[in-house]
Amino acid sequence: MAKQSSVYVCMACGAETLRWQGKCPECGEWNTYTRKEQPKAHARSSAVLLSEVSSRGSIRNSTGISEFDLVCGGGLVSGSVVLLGGEPGIGKSTLALQIAGAMPTLYISGEESPSQIRIRADRLGMPIEKIYVSTSTSPHEIIALVEKEKPACVIIDSVQTLCDPALPTSAGSPTQIRESTTKLIDTAKRLSVSIILIGHITKDGIIAGPKILEHMVDTVLYFEGDFNRDFRILRSFKNRYGSINEIGLFRMGSRGLEEVRDKNELFLNASSVPLSGSAISTTIEGSRIIVFEVQSLVSRADYANPRRMADGFDYNRLMLITAVLEKHASLALGSFDIFLNVAGGITVRDTSADLAVALAIASSLKNIPLPHDAAFLGEISLAGEIRAVAQCGRRAVELNRSGFKTVCVAARDFEEVKISGFAGEIVPVERIEKAMDVFNV
Repeated sequence: MAKQSSVYVCMACGAETLRWQGKCPECGEWNTYTRKEQPKAHARSSAVLLSEVSSRGSIRNSTGISEFDLVCGGGLVSGSVVLLGGEPGIGKSTLALQIAGAMPTLYISGEESPSQIRIRADRLGMPIEKIYVSTSTSPHEIIALVEKEKPACVIIDSVQTLCDPALPTSAGSPTQIRESTTKLIDTAKRLSVSIILIGHITKDGIIAGPKILEHMVDTVLYFEGDFNRDFRILRSFKNRYGSINEIGLFRMGSRGLEEVRDKNELFLNASSVPLSGSAISTTIEGSRIIVFEVQSLVSRADYANPRRMADGFDYNRLMLITAVLEKHASLALGSFDIFLNVAGGITVRDTSADLAVALAIASSLKNIPLPHDAAFLGEISLAGEIRAVAQCGRRAVELNRSGFKTVCVAARDFEEVKISGFAGEIVPVERIEKAMDVFNV
């Protein structure tokens, strides 16, 4: 007969040890370990042949929000668990409520009363006939409601409010979040119901609670945005049923979140007047090509050490490009401040924007505008070479659709852009100084 064993669990961080300890080695808290008994016996398990398992068991339910469905890979998969994170006030609850209006949904709110949810639903002007609302935070009571109402989707707002009375910890502790989520995941798989867990993020930008929570769920989505602007980005970081790094674009309006159909209206300047220090490039986000504007301001420095500032672009990359311009393009930037901004608030990590950044800096320094209907695609090496970028043909197709007449690319990308069907002029360049000569900056 197997001997009964036990472990000790830290009530602050959820760490487990075989012995009781006064101080937790993981979080540093004192007197937080409690004994947790392990089961004496386990139920007999069984296995099935993979060839006998049907591959058509996963059904996707459309949420009625095409941008959300795109990020999820085509809709919510029955039996899947989605973790939706974001800063307080960014619009997570609004998005969840709009999803709830598309299918029979059980909405669990530990932060708002049913009347407050009704007020928001009326403001959004959405159907509420299929939405059940509960303020219960006990996972056992939630599971009982799911078994009774049999909804297609369950929304937990938020996972930090769940509290199992059987655990001697307060709501929001790592142990509560982990154990409660485990019970809900088992329910989702057993009843084939989709569950959306809403989670707040910490000041470090990660979802509050144990990190293992992101490994337990099927999909992890982050809702991002600048409170000074009205657009929001839904980004996928993990998806067992679709691609990762996919994004959805929304605009926060008076009637909730509105889908953005035309990406260019967010990240491009509508003015057709050429301006110095402005250049156009593209970046890839998931399956999308986003066209954006780089803005540069170069002014004479008032101090011995000139300033370098970048908003929406990697600071170290800006320093590298500046050094290349000084070395290989003979631009005397040592006595000038350089300020760089990516219009619209998007953050660009794609090295294909190097050429646009370099030409924007040169344009601002010499006060010579670049053509407003030209775009620039190319990575700059430390030797001043213009290197090829990934999927340049797809980028050119998007630029052609957006009405650009000229595209400057690396010489190695010329044939790919030509085959893509770009209708305008294709300018191949091999070095940064050549690109500056072609556009007279």
